[in-house]
Amino acid sequence: MIAVLLLGLLLVLGAIGLVIYLLFGPDDPEEAAPPPATGTSAPRSPGSTAPPSQGTGGGSEPDTGSGTGSGSSAVQGPDPGGTDDLEATARDYVDAVNDRDEAAATGLTCERANPGTLYSVTEGRNVRLGKVEVLEGTVGTAQVTVGDGETALLLENREDGWCVAI
Repeated sequence: MIAVLLLGLLLVLGAIGLVIYLLFGPDDPEEAAPPPATGTSAPRSPGSTAPPSQGTGGGSEPDTGSGTGSGSSAVQGPDPGGTDDLEATARDYVDAVNDRDEAAATGLTCERANPGTLYSVTEGRNVRLGKVEVLEGTVGTAQVTVGDGETALLLENREDGWCVAI
């Protein structure tokens, strides 16, 4: 009877460990595969062919000014600009959480209905921003440290720029 209980306990602990690993474990293999395929084809197309961008002259000036977004630098074109905007949004959100600025945090979320989960659960603990990267196209992630634990923020690139997805 004790052996059955120990086996059951071992099974439950194994399942909990698997869930924790899947939620917080390393995502490097998945992140490493998609960006080269997306990053390789996207920057080459706008840089090597001028007709798809409908600009009369080549170079980087038409690409930054002719983005289809409503004010952000090219939405899908150059990834470096998107990464800078992504990092700025993540940094602004972390600053708002640390400053307990509910209005600023709410303004940086995609739905703009509440300040987000990270704001709600930190309760005065210091949040530090880590690695920020574009995962695939319009989805990005920012690694954050809250106290002794680590988690990730999911961000989306919408028409008006990057925002924190809840």
